[in-house]
Amino acid sequence: MGKRKITCNNNSCKHYISGGGCDTCITITASGRCGSFEKGFQYYFHIVWDALENKNYIDMVEVQQNPDLRIGMYYVMDCYGLGFSEMEWGTCRILMLKNGEKGKPLKYKDIIEKGIDEEKFRKNLDDFMNGIMPNQKAEQEAAGQQETESKEFGWLSPAGEFTESPFGCHEESAEEICEKKGFDDEYRKWRKERTGGGDCLYLKRDFLSMVKGYCLIHNPSGYGGYIVTNMKNLTKKQKDFLYGYFMDMGDRFKAEQFVG
Repeated sequence: MGKRKITCNNNSCKHYISGGGCDTCITITASGRCGSFEKGFQYYFHIVWDALENKNYIDMVEVQQNPDLRIGMYYVMDCYGLGFSEMEWGTCRILMLKNGEKGKPLKYKDIIEKGIDEEKFRKNLDDFMNGIMPNQKAEQEAAGQQETESKEFGWLSPAGEFTESPFGCHEESAEEICEKKGFDDEYRKWRKERTGGGDCLYLKRDFLSMVKGYCLIHNPSGYGGYIVTNMKNLTKKQKDFLYGYFMDMGDRFKAEQFVG
């Protein structure tokens, strides 16, 4: 039986040769996949293009699920001269590649039309071929944030006093704060005044937020990020605490929302 030629069109692979060739011995796994695949330089560009698709942003969840996107974004930004920005709604965070630091967010097609810097492309390619990858600091800058550790949710008083309040226990924690601070009588009076003397559904967590100026660090889903809810303007002590709280987790983007 004669030898059969295998044609490979996966130009994301390190072993790909232009024209459908491969520079290594191909191993086929039991599932029919190529077991010889290794990430090539083009791979890091392709995963960014796939993440952008027809939109002009990348969901941070995608970056968390595939850390290689951090490297890909670094290469794309460096080779195409792009800027970077980050936006957040609740616990949803998106990353955008922009035309310069202050330009508009770009889709894949916009980036390609901008044209690549051949000199920077060759420099990054040479580094890659020599086993030199973007260092961790550069990856973090490209992705907009450092690795984060988890912290407990909780209540924060106007004086900057933090009370831990695990997921699902915010009302229970509010009751403990009211009892400890002697707010119970004031709470009952406030609650009756809300309906002209009748009863209502306002809880102690509402009282802490609306009357006492507490803010709550929480997440209704219990995972995937942190939301700060406040009914009154944050005090300087609250802002200072929140800045340190998020900086301790390496989340500079979130921390800087509480500067000033």
